[in-house]
Amino acid sequence: MRKFPIVQAKGSHYEVGVAIGKTMNGAIKRVLSKSRVIFQKDFSIRLQRSKLFQKHTQKYFPQYIDELRGIAEGAKVSFDELFLSNNREVADFDPFLLDPNHCTILGIPSKGGYLLGHNEDWDITSLSHIYVLDSVTAGTRIFGLNYANTLIGCSVACNEYGIVQAVNELSQQDESEGVPKNFIARALLDCKTLEDTEKIMKIIPRASGFNHVLSQGDQLWNIESIAKEYVIEKCKLQKYVHTNHYLSEFRRVDKGNLESERRYAKVKGELGNVNSVEDIKGLLSDHADPRICREGTIGSVIFDIPNKVAHIAYGQPTSGAYVEYSLEHVVR
Repeated sequence: MRKFPIVQAKGSHYEVGVAIGKTMNGAIKRVLSKSRVIFQKDFSIRLQRSKLFQKHTQKYFPQYIDELRGIAEGAKVSFDELFLSNNREVADFDPFLLDPNHCTILGIPSKGGYLLGHNEDWDITSLSHIYVLDSVTAGTRIFGLNYANTLIGCSVACNEYGIVQAVNELSQQDESEGVPKNFIARALLDCKTLEDTEKIMKIIPRASGFNHVLSQGDQLWNIESIAKEYVIEKCKLQKYVHTNHYLSEFRRVDKGNLESERRYAKVKGELGNVNSVEDIKGLLSDHADPRICREGTIGSVIFDIPNKVAHIAYGQPTSGAYVEYSLEHVVR
């Protein structure tokens, strides 16, 4: 079975960034090269506009600016271009513009905690850009799936405090000048409690919003956000599913996504039969219309925090394609 490469790193934000940049330098350079082609007509304008977002991010999250600078220097690429690729409010890429359908997330109660499953859907050419990070960054251990050019947190990962974060794209008509959503997702992974994640949502001026599904212990929080507002749905040992459309009052800014709604309805309808890791594997591997495992599915992860295990499948998953990773050294 094929596996994603693992990047192991320990040190300051900058030092961990350098390790990522050195290991994933080829993939990082390919992504940045592609962005220059995609935005060739106005690339310099986007690059200049992105610097305004740098100022906001430096004010609130200098540590993550250091982390990104480390990645840039490790890969020997332009920091400004790498920041732009993490500034999705200025530089969204063709795959999302053409296809708003991406990840599927579900949470299943187990042994007083949660199993959190996540299909990572993007662009099939991005498969070679994904890796697993196993790091201790400024004292906080994090383990999860990530893209070479982005800060950790934009896919699915857990930290040593038992917080699991799975991120979903949302097609919204609401953006502002502020901290890019990639940096918000990164910050939530450094939190010790779910309550700490809400403090970040309250305090930090966001440029736009993600959907963050977060679990810790017997709690699952679904945070839907736009630039100026956020909503938290709090569950305790209840089954949960989210796809790529708003479930909250923010439907008012949603551009609409019928395929996501069909996928959501299908998974929600199946939840009564999903009670174990094997059940989750089967559902995330489903190819029947509406597909849960889609053409753009490039990875699949199940975090079993009660048993301190992660199950990760490379590319499109099948029930037998998941590789087990111990989290004994990660979760306290």
